[in-house]
Amino acid sequence: MKIRRRSAMQPARGSVAVEMAFILPMFLLMLAVPFFYARMFWFYSVGEKAAHDATRYLSSATQAEMRTPGGGFNEADVAAIARWIAQEELREVLPFSDGILIGIQCDGDPCGSVVPSTVRTSVQITLHDNILNTLTSTFTGATDVKLKSAVTMRYVGN
Repeated sequence: MKIRRRSAMQPARGSVAVEMAFILPMFLLMLAVPFFYARMFWFYSVGEKAAHDATRYLSSATQAEMRTPGGGFNEADVAAIARWIAQEELREVLPFSDGILIGIQCDGDPCGSVVPSTVRTSVQITLHDNILNTLTSTFTGATDVKLKSAVTMRYVGN
């Protein structure tokens, strides 16, 4: 005949589930914040690299390319190629962003018909915060975070 003794741990059955129910939301929040900031820094670094590479292309274009205007409402060919370079580099973050704006300028104006002294590329990536949108809207006033990168270089063809 076996005699079963009641363990001292038996009345505490289910306490782990209760503790987990209290701790899990805080743990998930502590995990979500670094993921959001990691995604934000990743988007910013991709935007900065795209702006840098497009500006570097513009700064090393020949004077003949810089003087060639676009036809009709089109931008100059050199600016279109610089925009394409930036778009190709931003392709990896495009599905995860709410919008991307790319601006190409030569001495503060659209490129074409003049040889500039400086060239500038600006990239703006809009990132929607799906996880912490109440906190983001409290601190920034909106649930969208706009990441802006701008790179200006001297034109080397002068």
